[in-house]
Formats: sequence, structure tokens, C-alpha cells
Amino acid sequence: MNIEIKNIHAIQSLVEHHCEKVISISGKPDNSRAKEILELAHKKNIKINIKDNKLIAYCKEPSVKDLKNSDYSLGELVLILDEVQDTRNLGSCLRSASFFGVDSVIIPKNNSAEYSNTAVIETSTGGVFNLDLYKATNITETIKKLKENDYWVSGFSEHANEMLENKDFSEKNVLVFGNEEKGIRALVEKSCDETLKISQKGKVSSLNVSVAVSIGLFSVSNKL
Repeated sequence: MNIEIKNIHAIQSLVEHHCEKVISISGKPDNSRAKEILELAHKKNIKINIKDNKLIAYCKEPSVKDLKNSDYSLGELVLILDEVQDTRNLGSCLRSASFFGVDSVIIPKNNSAEYSNTAVIETSTGGVFNLDLYKATNITETIKKLKENDYWVSGFSEHANEMLENKDFSEKNVLVFGNEEKGIRALVEKSCDETLKISQKGKVSSLNVSVAVSIGLFSVSNKL
């Protein structure tokens, strides 16, 4: 299935960094930025259809790998997003994951936004294509398998007692963030090695999940 991307910032990022994922672009050079993108697309041998419309890029679906075939060797930094359902939240999380050098991302097969959703790809500005992507039937069982393969699993919750800034991280880490409203499910949280909290300075008690992911990944990447 071809995915339509209409956000011009996302189109530019895809053409610049993931041209192999772009099947074609339609539109016309009706402004300087569109002209720049079309010229770059031409240089990268992307098929161009000049039409009387705003730029639209048609890209391939993100590739989702099989967890069972991975032997649960997913790199040094893994992000699990437990039932993040808003497409733009998922896209923002994937953008941050790409920026901070996450190796693999895991989401549930059910009750989650999809990697291939247009808004997810646009909001990630193509970052979804930089990551090894997986879906898990059972997140709790997946965490168990990761722990058996020497990963240290840290869940994030506003109700945790241990502060993120006081934590040192091992060589192989998994960070787990939960649903926008409910947070991490109880069984998932119980399966983690620990739960961490981002320090609160003001009156609002919680953060948007994509913001929390960015702070968590920033802190971990500085300590590895």
C-alpha cells in the first residue's frame, strides 16, 4: 500500500534522507520550497508527476520486523510504547527515538496507533524509517524475554518513587512508556525491573507521553 504524505516538511525530510522509500511525488513547483524539493527529487531519481496540486509524496510502508526471528537482540537501547493511541503522539515518540539513537521500538499489535499511519509518518518526519520496528502480541511476555537477554527494563510512571536523574543505566536498556491517559498497564509495570519518575517542578502532575519520551531518552543517552 502506498501512503500519501502531504506535509511539506515531512516530504522534504523523506526526499533528503529516505529517498529509497519515496515511490513518487506529484505537484508543481509553485513556490521556492516546492521547487527545491522537486529538483532534489529529480537528482535522486524519484519519479515526478507535474500536476496542478500541492506536493504529495507517495511512500512505502515502514517495515515491521518479526520479534521471534530477532532472538531478542534488539540493540543497546529499546523503546516500548504500551498502547500509545494518538497517531501524532506515536509519530513524535518515533521522531525522538530516531534523534536520540534508539535501536528498536516495540508497540502492541492491538490498541495502538499504527506505524504506517500517515500522521505517524508525517509527525516522525521520516524518523520511523530509521528504526527497527516490532509489534508484540503480549508486551509483558516481551519484557520477560528481553530481561532474559540481559536488558534492564525501566518503566516510567508519575507514581514512581525513584527519580530519573538519580539513575545510572546499564549497557542494554529498555524504556517503557504507557498510554496517554492511563499510563503503563499494571501487569506491564509489574514486569519492569524498576519504575522511574521525571521530576516535577510546577503544578501540572504529568507530561504528554511524547514529551516524557524525549526527556527519558535525553537522560539515558547522556548517561550511556
